[in-house]
Amino acid sequence: MIVSRKHKLLVSIAIATLLLYILLFKEVEVVAPGSGLTGIKESNVSLKAPSNSYIVDLMVSQGEKLEIGQAMLRYRNLVDEYQLQQITVELEQDTRLLVQHEDERCFLVSDQFSASPISHSDYGCQKASPSAGAGGLYILSFYEDYLLEQKFLVDLALERKKKADELYKKRKILTKKRNALRKGKGETIRFYDLETELSDLNTELVSFMISELEAKKKLTDKLMVFQMRRSERLLTLDEQINSLKSKITEKTYQQQLLAEKKKKSVIRSPINGSILELTDGLAVGTFVQEASQMFVLKKEGASQEVTAKFDSRYRHFLNIGREVRLKINSPGFNEIFSGTIVELSSDSIAYDEQNKNGKRYYRVTIKPDQEFLDLSLNLGIDVQVFVVDDKINVMEFIFSVLPSDIKFEVW
Repeated sequence: MIVSRKHKLLVSIAIATLLLYILLFKEVEVVAPGSGLTGIKESNVSLKAPSNSYIVDLMVSQGEKLEIGQAMLRYRNLVDEYQLQQITVELEQDTRLLVQHEDERCFLVSDQFSASPISHSDYGCQKASPSAGAGGLYILSFYEDYLLEQKFLVDLALERKKKADELYKKRKILTKKRNALRKGKGETIRFYDLETELSDLNTELVSFMISELEAKKKLTDKLMVFQMRRSERLLTLDEQINSLKSKITEKTYQQQLLAEKKKKSVIRSPINGSILELTDGLAVGTFVQEASQMFVLKKEGASQEVTAKFDSRYRHFLNIGREVRLKINSPGFNEIFSGTIVELSSDSIAYDEQNKNGKRYYRVTIKPDQEFLDLSLNLGIDVQVFVVDDKINVMEFIFSVLPSDIKFEVW
């Protein structure tokens, strides 16, 4: 009986010692729980509309497997098509105008203006009879005015020469008469009449000479006006031609880019994977706005990271570099893995509308250890996540979970 009591006492002491050891020396980890999914870097790829456009062909459906470069959707950008049409029309107009300006320039330096020639080779003119255009005809009017003045001067010169010959003959006769009267001592009045007549003849001859000089000056002035007008027009044409050539080059590139863009108005898969989500209402004939989401694609491959959510109340547990425990939510799979926080959202995020409860969470990216990566898990597997904060003994843990505002009142 005494032995039995002694045995019970020893057992009680052993149990008490064990409990005391557990309470004082056994350590437990203080962790913050979260939930995560296996994935890879940017595993979900969102494809958005590149511009405001109409869908003309939808080649895939939700859940369908995709290969990189596979055509998914063809669209029409009406703004680009309008710009392409407009630039094509403008390009035709500018090209036609350029030909007109070049023809007019060649006309202004052609043999048509033989009195004031300019080398054709300076402008690369090859047409035998280039078109004059409105500007060329305007300059031609100055040249024709010059030619009329030149013809008038030639005719006037012949008439003047004939008149001058007559005046010289008459002056010669009058001179002889005057000399005869002087020798014969004729009447004084008659003598002065002859002198007056001779003076008038000389005045008329001088007037003829002045008139001829004025006509030549007028002809020279008209030639100078023509040359000045032509030079101004040629300068204007050169400026317009250079400007048109620059515009044509620019619009040609724009036309090529828009034509290429129209030809390549196809959205192709940037990854090997599958269509995780297809936007509701996406169909042939629908209009989509620029930057609106059309597809969400899921990459193909083994998981390389874990993306987790932690309630905002656990923010003080979350720091980059903090150690994490990972447990896969699968029956019969109880192995624990380690990992490290590598990314943390800058602010808390509201839960989606379906689970709206006023709470917010932080998004965390975790890099698992090599043992976890060697499992080559598929994407999207649920993982329990625990951020390790510290290790404390059981007694400390018990006191830490007791309410801090307990009051003992004596009645």
